[in-house]
Amino acid sequence: MPSIESTKTSYRAEIDGLRAFAVLSVVAYHAFPAHLTGGFTGVDVFFVISGYLITAHIFTSLDEDKFSFLDFFQRRIRRIFPALILVMSSSLIFGWFALISEEFQQLGKHVASGAAFIVNFILVGESGYFDTAAETKPMLHLWSLAVEEQFYLVWPIVLWLAWRQRFSLIWVTALVAVASFYFNLRFVESHPTETFFWPFGRFWEMLSGSVLAWLMLYKCDVIDRAKLRVDTCIGRMIPLSLARGQIAFSENAMALAGLCFLIYGFVGINSNVPFPSTWALVPVCGAILIMAAGATAWSNRVFMMNPVAVWFGLISYPLYLWHWPILSFLQIVEGGELPHRDTRIIAVVLAFFLAWLTVRFVEKPLRFGRRNVRLKIVGLTGAMIFVGGAGLLISRTDFSESHTLEELPVKRPAAEHIYGSSSRWYQGQEGWLFLGNAYDDTVAKLKLASPPAPANIEREADLFANLAEAAETANTSVALLIGPNKSTLYPEYLSSEIGPSERRYVTYFTERLDAIADLTVVDPVEDLLRTKESAGLLYYRTDTHWNDKGAFLAFSVLANRMGWPTPDVSFETGAPHSGDLIAISEIEGFPVTTGDSWQIAWVSAPDLETKPLPNQPKTPFGRAEVVTNNSPLSEQTVWVIGDSFTNAVAPYINATFEEVRYLGHWNEKLRTLPQDLASAEDKPDIIILIRVERSF
Repeated sequence: MPSIESTKTSYRAEIDGLRAFAVLSVVAYHAFPAHLTGGFTGVDVFFVISGYLITAHIFTSLDEDKFSFLDFFQRRIRRIFPALILVMSSSLIFGWFALISEEFQQLGKHVASGAAFIVNFILVGESGYFDTAAETKPMLHLWSLAVEEQFYLVWPIVLWLAWRQRFSLIWVTALVAVASFYFNLRFVESHPTETFFWPFGRFWEMLSGSVLAWLMLYKCDVIDRAKLRVDTCIGRMIPLSLARGQIAFSENAMALAGLCFLIYGFVGINSNVPFPSTWALVPVCGAILIMAAGATAWSNRVFMMNPVAVWFGLISYPLYLWHWPILSFLQIVEGGELPHRDTRIIAVVLAFFLAWLTVRFVEKPLRFGRRNVRLKIVGLTGAMIFVGGAGLLISRTDFSESHTLEELPVKRPAAEHIYGSSSRWYQGQEGWLFLGNAYDDTVAKLKLASPPAPANIEREADLFANLAEAAETANTSVALLIGPNKSTLYPEYLSSEIGPSERRYVTYFTERLDAIADLTVVDPVEDLLRTKESAGLLYYRTDTHWNDKGAFLAFSVLANRMGWPTPDVSFETGAPHSGDLIAISEIEGFPVTTGDSWQIAWVSAPDLETKPLPNQPKTPFGRAEVVTNNSPLSEQTVWVIGDSFTNAVAPYINATFEEVRYLGHWNEKLRTLPQDLASAEDKPDIIILIRVERSF
């Protein structure tokens, strides 16, 4: 029976093999997202490994009374900084030649926050309705490195203080882990973005490795005896002519089970499930079982300790750093579209090569060896400050004169849908601003650059069909209200360079959705076009949304289709409206005039009571509340999921129905709504979905 002492050597090849599994799963997920839906869980495996190795080092140093904060952080600097500085510097250099002004500014901000190891907090602040696609953020992957560094900053201090006060280190570790896991479970539904990126919901994964480190350092004899009893018992039951105790059944079972956990996580989990939540236990348990089994387990020797796996494990850190900027820059150059498969394969091979070069010529000279250690630390720290400072300066500099598509050395033929100096917005005629192609390929869809893929149409249809089927069972009616793009309703104010297609992109979807039984699809664009001349402006000039009058007319179309009453209202001219497009464009002093803003004048104001809905996600525009009307026009109850176009429609829904529950953003709730409806004790009479046209 091999002792657990064998896992306490200074180098453990099976851990490098585990690193290989983790990094290759992440790379495969980013390069081929449709084929390895749970590859992102490799990051969780990295968290467990980091917690195990760092905590084992701290425990050992404290036991020997040799722990030094200076030595600890010097080790971290020599391990983390060299490859990170190289990748961020290279990204800034390439960005200078390939990115337009706002893209380069965002890259600078992410490099600066990456150098300060706070990019995870920055990404949470950016998340929302008008956030650009994650695939076009070359430094996005640094969020996990930031979480690890925050752990490295806090955890040594906690353990050192507990050791000085003679507290039980395992109890401190367990309590913090339980608190972090509770935070994860408590807020993963209501604050999914924060729970995913913030360290508070992630520390438990690293602390799981810390608990394993404590057990293997201080309880190895107890574990050995328990494993020996299990092996002996199994050996007696299985008729094998081998000496009792020579077959490590428990270690082999642990390693094989751990491998199965990892594989299930890679292929069985997907981005639609709440995460981390309890789903993160799958990769965490897999990593723990593999490390606990040690080097003698058969599956570890075969899968984790073979030379190929070990080689990938040794380059795993720079490979993780390199692969995402390469793939992200490719997607930016391709205009936001997923590059061709062959191009992505070449990008991954390039990442492998750059990772090997980084280890050979950057990491090894700077990380290892005892010569000039102080000089290396000072040089690396200075270089990190310089790169972070450069990123900060870039983020605050306007490059709109020099970084236009025409002036960029790296030509981007796929950027034909960008007008002006920004992909996020463009200026039309007579003071109108419009949303740019960075958001849902809005301009490309307006021009119908290409029709939607049949698979995308069917995917949307399946979601609505599942909801309609569940609604029929619950005797609930379902209505989809589409909010037309402003560019659809007011093409006369578009830039003269843009020619809208005669056929709208969204009609490919509505034609398919119209065929679904028990689903009413309402696209009010024709009604709004007929009335816009007589009714006045129905959308804001400097905002992406319909105004209160436009929303009322759209709701009236929906109500007429569904046979609902409508509230009696009139409209008065409102104050000048400074819209979200001014905020997006960051234009200072842009003229804002009257004529596109209306104030509701209720003939009979509704008597409403509003209460928040607990345990529901609060997205920037996804409401999570219940509104009760004490003088409703209809005694029906309603569930609403929607997007930002819901805000202006909500007053009319509230004034019409007895009870309205706003459950959140359709992007987060549509997939799970059939199950929510089936399990609800009080089922609604109506479900209303509100989606902007460009989201299809």
